[in-house]
Amino acid sequence: MHRLLVVVMAMTLFSGCIGEDAIPLDSGEALFDAALDSGDAWDLERILSSEDAYKLEIMDIVAGVQSLVILGEDKDAELTRVAMLTVSGNESIDFEILEGGENFHVRIGQMWYLGRDAAPDRIDPLAGSGVTMDGSGIPSAQSGLPMDVAEFKSLDWRVTWDLESEQMVAVTSNATSNIILELRGMPPVLVKAESYGQDGQTSTIMTITTGNDAKLSIPGESSVRMPVPVSGEVMMDIVDGIRIWEYTVADGFRWEVSTNEVELHVGERDSEGNLSILVEFPVEAGHLDYSDSNGSYWTFDFYDNDNDSLLSGGDVLRVETDSDLDFDAAIYDLWAEDYPESFLPAHFFSSLLVFIILPLFRKTMNPRIV
Repeated sequence: MHRLLVVVMAMTLFSGCIGEDAIPLDSGEALFDAALDSGDAWDLERILSSEDAYKLEIMDIVAGVQSLVILGEDKDAELTRVAMLTVSGNESIDFEILEGGENFHVRIGQMWYLGRDAAPDRIDPLAGSGVTMDGSGIPSAQSGLPMDVAEFKSLDWRVTWDLESEQMVAVTSNATSNIILELRGMPPVLVKAESYGQDGQTSTIMTITTGNDAKLSIPGESSVRMPVPVSGEVMMDIVDGIRIWEYTVADGFRWEVSTNEVELHVGERDSEGNLSILVEFPVEAGHLDYSDSNGSYWTFDFYDNDNDSLLSGGDVLRVETDSDLDFDAAIYDLWAEDYPESFLPAHFFSSLLVFIILPLFRKTMNPRIV
């Protein structure tokens, strides 16, 4: 009876690919051929969409640089996870982001930070992490696993299949790599994909974990408050003797905060880059005029792009003055009592960390209609 039920399941899930003949359950080759025809066995969206919790791990070694990317979601806990560890020589990046609701948690090294989001939206870790997916749904930390799923049918596969444990291992090679796929269940679906470059210098291993082993929880220890990780573009100009400093928040920036929780601090930088504050402008004020002790005027304006009373994508902060000071400005987070620039570690990989993290800070959904 169990064998008959499994035959029915296999026929149903591989329908349209095998005609009217049932798949012999003791034939790994036949099951794998059905998987090749349908593509469902390595369709990541299909595999993970019905899971309450999943964890996707991608380990890469390229030219001596080792990286581990972890993506996960726990629907019951309403949490998502993006983590990355990269090691190159004596330098490393180690960070993790857990999101859910109005708070998110960021780990850099061993330190956890607590952030907030005044307009939270559900995040898809597979789409929001900068991780791309090729046509078959297999993700990668860079441009896709070094295996072309479209060529699977043309490769010569060696397949082993254990019916009792419902475990399948398929091995092949192409012009550049040796490939190993591990599939489980009935019908078999991908749980692990390995690719090893024939030059011995590169490798990629992807592992899929589901169920209780993929559950997520927020860190128990008290977190340090993290200033809003705002990103954007600075423009500085001099027009008719008037110095202008303008900052535009990046479109899609997605960790918005209330304007009454941030200020714009204006002043001069010392030789170490620290800001000596001349004046503090509350962002929620919208417009302020100020005269300094030398008689110079300063004008601050905040243009709320979508009138949501939040610091969000497309908003503009602008300072004008007739002072001849070579001034600069920085956003200050009252809630965290710190500047966003203080969030990142000051070492060689900081710029790379910014490059990796910034895409995570941007919305990928449709803009709100106001």
